Parts: sequence; C-alpha cells; structure tokens
Amino acid sequence: MRRYQKIIVAIFLISALIGIAWATETIAQSNSDTVGEVLKLIKMYYYNESSVNFETLQDAAINAIIANLGSHFTYYFPPSEASEFNIQTSSQYGGIGTEVTYNATRNAIEVISPMYGSPAEKAGVKSGDLIMSIDGTSVKSLGYANAVDALRGSPGSTVTIVVYRPSDNATMTFKITRAKIELKTVKYTTFEASSVKIGYIRITNFSETTANDFNKAFALLLNDHIQALILDLRNDPGGLFTAALDVASQFLPKGKLIITMRDKNGNEYPFFSYGGLDPKIPVVVLVNHGSASSSEIVSAALRDNHVGVLVGERTFGKAAVQTEFKLSNGGLLLLVTDHYFTPNGQDINLKGIEPDYVVSSGATPTQNESYKALIQSVVMSTQSTAQIDFSDPQVQKAIEILVEEVREGITFPKNLK
Repeated sequence: MRRYQKIIVAIFLISALIGIAWATETIAQSNSDTVGEVLKLIKMYYYNESSVNFETLQDAAINAIIANLGSHFTYYFPPSEASEFNIQTSSQYGGIGTEVTYNATRNAIEVISPMYGSPAEKAGVKSGDLIMSIDGTSVKSLGYANAVDALRGSPGSTVTIVVYRPSDNATMTFKITRAKIELKTVKYTTFEASSVKIGYIRITNFSETTANDFNKAFALLLNDHIQALILDLRNDPGGLFTAALDVASQFLPKGKLIITMRDKNGNEYPFFSYGGLDPKIPVVVLVNHGSASSSEIVSAALRDNHVGVLVGERTFGKAAVQTEFKLSNGGLLLLVTDHYFTPNGQDINLKGIEPDYVVSSGATPTQNESYKALIQSVVMSTQSTAQIDFSDPQVQKAIEILVEEVREGITFPKNLK
C-alpha cells in the first residue's frame, strides 16, 4: 500500500507539472513578454548598457512579480541562494563545518561556532574567529555569498583560511580538509520523572534524512522501554512534505487520514498513514509560534486522530503547499500550488493551531543568552543526542501530563482537562 500510495503521489505530481508547463506555455503565447522586451531594449539601445548587470535586473523583476502576487509563502531564490535552500532540504554538504555570519566592520566572515566533530573544530577554529581570506583571496573582495561558497567544496579537497582571533589579537592560518557535513535534524534521549521513563525526540526541520533518522530514534526509544514520549516541534519551520507523512505514519495505524491537499480548482487529494510503529503510549507534542508547515501537519494529524495532545503556544499557520520549480538561470521558485487541510477539515493557513494546553515559554532570554543558545545549537547540529531544559515551563507541563496519563493507564488521550 505504501509503495502504491507513493506511485499515486508521483503520478499526481507529474500530472500537475505537465499541467503547469502547458499553462505557462499558453500564457507565454497569449501575452507579450513585456519584461523580456524591456530587457532586450536595454541591451540593444541603452547608452550605459556595458555597466548593466542583467542578472541583477532579472532577479529584481522576478522579485517584483512575487511581491505583487499577494502570496505570503511564494518565494524566489536567486542562484546564489538556491544552493543554501538545497542544503536545508538535503541536510548535508561538503565543507569545513561552521555556522557563520558577516562582520561588516571588519569585512570578514565571523564564526558563530564550529560544529561538533567538524574539520573546522579539529583544526582549531573557534567561536568569534574572523575569516579574513580564503585560498589567498580576501573576503572583502569575494563578498559574503561567494566567500561562504568558497568554504564549501568536495569532501577530501583542501581550503586555506587566514583567521584573525580578537581574543588573542593574533592572526593564524589554517589548512583544512573538507568533509561531508551531515546535519542531524532528529535528536533524542530518555529521562525519568516520578518513576516514569519518558522518551524525548526533537525534530529541528523536515529534510531528506529526517524520516529515516526519526524511525531509527523512535525504535531505539521503544526498545529501551519508554512509557511515554515528548515530541518537540518547537521552532521547527517545516520542510519536506514526504518527511512529515513518514513521521506522522509512525504514530498512526495504516489508513488513518493525515492530511488532505486541495488545489485551486477544488480537487482534493487525501494522504493516509502508511502504518508504522504505532506505539500505544501517551504522547505530548510541544509547539510554538515557530512551528510551521510540516510541523503543523504532524501536530494536527496526531491530535485530530487522538494519539497525542499539544502543549505550548499557537503555531505559525502555514498550510500553503509550495511546489519547487528550478529556473533556467539557476534560481529557484517556490510557488504556492495547494492548501492542506487537517484531518478535522481545518484550513489553518495564517491562523495556526491552538494547543490543547496553552503554556507560555517563560521569560524572554537576553541577547547574551540567545547568542549562547545559538552557539550551543550549532555545536550540536551534527549530533543526535538531545539536550533538555527541565526548567522550561512547556517541558514541565508535558512531563506533568505524561506522568499522570501513565499512572492512569491512558494511551490515546481523548478527554482533555
């Protein structure tokens, strides 16, 4: 059934792409390409044509079109940004393993933190280091996007960086061998509360590796005899639709409705659980304003099918399905082609999902605390071990609910208090 369903999905997507391609060609034939016409006239007659960057003009034209669509979730990524988007969805790339930002004052790349076990960490690169040049070319002349791209490359290749370390007032050179950097989107652990063994899984985003990693982590926790589970989807912006289907299926019997997709013509395409581990244990899903898209699909599927309760804050509200189109210039267009509806028939777009237990996240962290948390998340980005803040009021509420449900023998909580 699972294979059959995937074939149906593939046929639907192929049909949709053929339809979109036909529509695009029809529009092109019936309407003059005024944007292309203007660019052509500029190239032919504009006095300062030699100084014009036509790629920049093209990007500006596309961005103007997107801005005037009135769509909250349609995006254009120029070629320089398309590769970054692909890294997010694949969760792997070849590089030295650092999270960086641009330091405009020093015209340098500032290292937020090296990732755990990365080539950069092993070489001795530290948080706060300023990368001044890459393979003999200054970051100032490269520009931020090209400099970041220059740090990446095929695993096994080398890159030489010159670094200024403000804390030591020292300049040093590192020759680093690039490696395959695999970002772990699934992190897990176990703990005990009031003699109840609770599993904890956090998903940072839904990428190509998420479903497989989640299935392994969940199976390990169940084999470790957990009695309840916290699924943490806070600040998870979503990602691949197929990964959300796979994760939700692990909690639901085969054939249970996960989501219904509806296109602009009102055609509906339901997606059902493939069937998976289907654990008979209490589940709490943690959500907040940063939980969007695939996170909301999983959250709604578990709650509407009565296999878990939601704790935290109202979710982001993104029920718009984006189809990815690769453009001839190397750019990427994410176009809203469908909306999805929860098993209960709700369109949560721009509304979000109200949790069963509304619990605020507590005090707003200071800028210094936020930066420390960012560094910690970068360090842990290549690790599967989760860290839990037990002082977090949302985590505390989840533990309270699960302990009570285990004691009362509840598996699929239906009667909320």
